[in-house]
Amino acid sequence: MVALPAVVALMLPRGVLAGLLCLPYLVACLGVPVLLRRERLVAFAAACLPVAAAGLAAERAGVALLGFAAGVLGLTAAHFHVAGFGALLLLALAKARYRLLAPVGVAVVGIGFLIGGTPGDVVELVGAGVLTAGLWLALATHAGRGARRLFALSLVTMALALLYAAGQVTDIPHLGLTWMVLTHGVLNAAAVLTALVVAWATRDQSWSQHTWSHRIGTGRDRFEAASTALLTWDMHRRSGAWVDPATPPATPGLRMLSSLGFGRLRVPEPCVVDEVVRQSDRTTMHYVALPGHTFAGDESFSVLLAPDGAVRFEVTVRSQPVLLIARLAGPLVPVAQRLFIARCAAALRSAEPATVVPPELSRTSAS
Repeated sequence: MVALPAVVALMLPRGVLAGLLCLPYLVACLGVPVLLRRERLVAFAAACLPVAAAGLAAERAGVALLGFAAGVLGLTAAHFHVAGFGALLLLALAKARYRLLAPVGVAVVGIGFLIGGTPGDVVELVGAGVLTAGLWLALATHAGRGARRLFALSLVTMALALLYAAGQVTDIPHLGLTWMVLTHGVLNAAAVLTALVVAWATRDQSWSQHTWSHRIGTGRDRFEAASTALLTWDMHRRSGAWVDPATPPATPGLRMLSSLGFGRLRVPEPCVVDEVVRQSDRTTMHYVALPGHTFAGDESFSVLLAPDGAVRFEVTVRSQPVLLIARLAGPLVPVAQRLFIARCAAALRSAEPATVVPPELSRTSAS
């Protein structure tokens, strides 16, 4: 969210307003290396963000920073976002061999940039060589089709970068700055972003467990109505999930097919009911995800009647992302789960008492 004002700033002409809009992003970037300090390569990658954000803020404000014109600062921001943060984070996520050589190259390029002039160009050339060697070694020794494709692309894009850096200190032919942005810059940015998304989605993800509890009313009538809605799948339907209309009330061994979303974005949620408990003060349904589900794991839903008449709805979810959409969501998964459980609680809170209770829902305990 803090990056949104900076995105808006990119659409505005250079000036004070555009520069100010970049400040929240700059402040946030200053804290990222501290938060990620436990892993050295990730922390070093994150340390490139404040440099990139400072260059972006100065470029958008239209002011020189350390003697560098706004146009140069814009390129600096792009380089430290992609070659600094993006590429190094990719190497860390992929756990590539020789991944520590690339950050040395980034640091040397930064030093050359600060030195400036012909000596700085020479240092930048050395840094570009070290960075390129580190990326090529890391990609060439990493297994997988994706790594091979990235390596083939980097042979072209990083060779262009080396030629450009060499052209600043020698008369060797090289592309001009505009063509470098359109070739080396665009291709590298697209490749690194795509690879980061893939690496994030395919990373090892641990199991998570969350429990939520909602008060849904008082009295025996509310308890009975909520219990019936839970076991007849009415709660799921009223919470936005599609459940096959032919699905009978929950019983152990029942396979239930539901889905969430809409249109082509609908995701399947096949489950098998593992346990149903129907007692005078507790109704529990526990089901386990089947292959094809967005997550691996299980969920336990309980409607509880307390001695004082309070009725509560409690849910425990143990899950591990399986489908791509869930693996990409990362920390947003428990947020989505919490929102869905809140909708389930609202559905139970307003559930109407059943006029006819199916015989399967009599107060028995089954597992």
